Amino acid sequence: MTYPGSTTTIHERAADWTGAEIRGAQLHAEAVSLASGASSGTLTSLPLTVAAFDELVPSWNAVTPGAGSVSVEVRAQMGAAWSRWYSFGTWSSAEGRSSLDGQKDSAGQVMTDTLRLSKKATAYQYRVTLRGEGTTVRLLAFNTSDRARQSAGLGTASDRRAWGKINDVPQRSQMIYPDGGEVWCSPTSVSMILAAHGVDVTVPQAAKSTYDRAYDGTGNWSFNAAYAGALGLRAYVTRLPSLAAAENFTGAGMPIAVSLGWKKGELPGAAMATSSGHLMVLIGFDKAGNPVLNDPAAPNNATVRRTYPRAAFEKLWLSHSGGLSYVVGG
Repeated sequence: MTYPGSTTTIHERAADWTGAEIRGAQLHAEAVSLASGASSGTLTSLPLTVAAFDELVPSWNAVTPGAGSVSVEVRAQMGAAWSRWYSFGTWSSAEGRSSLDGQKDSAGQVMTDTLRLSKKATAYQYRVTLRGEGTTVRLLAFNTSDRARQSAGLGTASDRRAWGKINDVPQRSQMIYPDGGEVWCSPTSVSMILAAHGVDVTVPQAAKSTYDRAYDGTGNWSFNAAYAGALGLRAYVTRLPSLAAAENFTGAGMPIAVSLGWKKGELPGAAMATSSGHLMVLIGFDKAGNPVLNDPAAPNNATVRRTYPRAAFEKLWLSHSGGLSYVVGG
């Protein structure tokens, strides 16, 4: 999936891992698992050449029974030199999942779920480590993007075929939970999308299952995609260049979670006056092309459904996160 300034590469079948170095693991038609008798194993990809980028966000879908876990590391090539291996922490469906703090050097830094480089890279390589009997990885995805081009698609014309189509997604407010719900926008959004696909988990369950110990919160983008993936769906993080591109998903019956921020007065009708970063679910577009959202910041479930002005919403989404979106499907 390639757009101007953004590329998402997805590996989910044996052919995608041709040439990878595999130790203690084995390939299946659509997954990687530990080899028989091994307690841990690794798959190291070949270098992947993509359009110039200075940010990378990984995603993975894995099954980690018991105390099993998965770690994903990435290194980037800038000019002729390779960076160190940067880790995105340890993921597990059990307790104890955590990103890894303190990874900053002259080449770049990891900010929980995002590798930000000090200059443009032209290639990257990834390494996934599997631990524990039964641990299996069935999808690895990497979004690479050029921060300088994150708003390049602003105002892209729509073909309007998705206008007037609203997907049926249950409405859930994060604000009705007194024990931390005010910061549960990401797992609340994921729980709504899961429910739309027939997987019904409560908001507190989703929050508990995405909690990142190092981040001390539930907003880790990679962990939220991993959570949906662990429940059997295909989930990954991407960046879209415009609402016109987002219409391809909602028009096909696939709501997506989107990340944006705004200052007072910038988003008319917003459930919160301001936000430094908020996830909500884009469920479709009204007949005039304005985005229709399930905004978990609403004070109660009945007021979650919101319609925001297209131009204002698109500008805030692209300028804040470069069009970052969770894509979750069957």
